Amino acid sequence: MIFFSHFLFYFIAFAWALFTGLIFSTIGAAGGIFASFGFITILHVKDANSVKVMSQILTIVTPLIAVPLFIRQKRISLILGAIIASGGIVGAILGSWFSKHYLYELKSFKYFFGYLTLFISILLIYKIISKKRKQKLNPVSDKGLKLEDNAIKTLEVNFRNVKIRYFNKEYNFNPIFAFIAGMVVAIISSVFGVGGGFLLVPFMSGMLNLPMMIVAGTSVFSILISSLTSVTNYLSMGVHVLPFLLLISIAGIIAGSSLGPIVSKSKYVKEEYLSYTLIAVLVFIGIFYIFK
Repeated sequence: MIFFSHFLFYFIAFAWALFTGLIFSTIGAAGGIFASFGFITILHVKDANSVKVMSQILTIVTPLIAVPLFIRQKRISLILGAIIASGGIVGAILGSWFSKHYLYELKSFKYFFGYLTLFISILLIYKIISKKRKQKLNPVSDKGLKLEDNAIKTLEVNFRNVKIRYFNKEYNFNPIFAFIAGMVVAIISSVFGVGGGFLLVPFMSGMLNLPMMIVAGTSVFSILISSLTSVTNYLSMGVHVLPFLLLISIAGIIAGSSLGPIVSKSKYVKEEYLSYTLIAVLVFIGIFYIFK
């Protein structure tokens, strides 16, 4: 009987992690949210700090797989990624230290986590609306570009301006602004044990006006660095993880991330419907944690 209960527990852990990886790799958002919800509500992990670390470890798995692919496709601006990641290192250390010492009670963590979840759902709604608006105004997208035709070239670097060229078009951004943004995003991400792509992607595409072909890879690269810093700092401060549960969850994430691209190409599954479903689930999680 005890063996069966343990088997069922780890089977549920694997299944939920697979589902989390599937959603994350298909839509590109909310991996940390789903991981944390699974650890807290489905698997009943009682230590808030352990939840943060294990959830953030799961969000690292996909970037570890994706970054080499993005590098081969020449879709990472290393100068921008390095600047944001530098801010991310500072923010991850500050955020994890603050969260470990001042947001360690599970009840308080769930309450603020609920508000974060609602905020992410609002960002996703805004993303859908913006995408539809851009498609109407400019139906031509990056999809027709051949990745091998060009690479990201850094033209100018100083404390006030960085200029890069991608497919014969030039882009400028303030490196100090990018550093601060990376730090702020990393603080929020490390406090709650999430990845941070839900903030970095709109920042780079909306505030820096960079094309999504660059944004996706550079965001993943920056998140990988800041998340590794956050996890390392949590562990160095004595936060414990549940090793076997974590290993089972990592296996599920890898399986789900492998299925994601297959599902997204299916003619029976539309990304738009998946996004609407995700938003509805996030709203439910947010309300559930805030008012419970």
